[in-house]
Amino acid sequence: MDIEISSLVLLGFCGIFVGIFGAVIGAAQFFAFPLFQMLFPFLSFGQIVGNAKMGGFARGLATTVTTRKEIDWKENILFSLPLVIGTIVGASFIAQLDQRWIFPALLFAILFSEYSVRLSFLLRPQHFWGASLLLGVYAGFLGAGIGVMIVALLRLRFPRDEDIAHAKIQARFIEWILVFFALGAHILHGNILWAIALSWGIGAFFGGIIGGILLKKMGRLSGKIQKRILRFAFLFALIVAGSKFFAIL
Repeated sequence: MDIEISSLVLLGFCGIFVGIFGAVIGAAQFFAFPLFQMLFPFLSFGQIVGNAKMGGFARGLATTVTTRKEIDWKENILFSLPLVIGTIVGASFIAQLDQRWIFPALLFAILFSEYSVRLSFLLRPQHFWGASLLLGVYAGFLGAGIGVMIVALLRLRFPRDEDIAHAKIQARFIEWILVFFALGAHILHGNILWAIALSWGIGAFFGGIIGGILLKKMGRLSGKIQKRILRFAFLFALIVAGSKFFAIL
C-alpha cells in the first residue's frame, strides 16, 4: 500500500500536540484514532490501535524520563502484572477486526471513561487485582482513556486529594508498561506499519517531553477544564468514527 509523505509529516506534527495532551490530561487516543482514520482509511481496527500505540510508547518513555525520580518503580511493576496479562489478551482479540468496529468501541470507551471514576468508589482493596485484570483487557482492546482509569484505580492506594498529582505520575508510568506489551502483541500479529508508527512515535515523543515538564510544574488542571477538553475529544472521535461506520453500512 502507498503511504503519502505529506500524510506522514502531518501525522508526526499532530503527534506533538496529542503527546502534550496525553501527558497532561490523558485519553490521547480520542484524538489519535480519528486522525488515523482520516489520514489512513485503509487501516484495520488492529492496525489503527497498534500503530497508535507507538505514540503512547514514545510519549510514555518521554514522561518516564522526565518524572523518573517521582516514580514508585517496584510497587508499580508489581501492580502492573495483572494489567499486562489482560493487555495481551485484549490486543490479540482486536488484531484482525475491521476499522468499522472502532465506532461502537469508542461509545463503550466514552461511557467507561465517564463512569469509571464514579464506579471506582465502589471498589474495595480486595477488588484491586480483579479490577486490574479487567482494566488490562480494556487497555489492549482499545485503551482510550486508560490513563484516567488507572488514576481512578490508584486512588485506592492514594486516597488523599493532595496525592492526586503523584498518582497521575504513577499512572503515566503504568500506562507506558501496558503500551509496551500491547505494542509487542501487535508486532507479532503483523499490525505495525513502521513508516506510520515511527512518524507518530517521533511526534508523540517530543510532545511527551513537553507534557511531562508541564505535568511536573503545574500538576493538575481543574476538573471542569479537564472535562470540557475530554468531552471535545469524545465528540471529535465519535463524529469521525461514526461517519466511517455508517458509510460502510
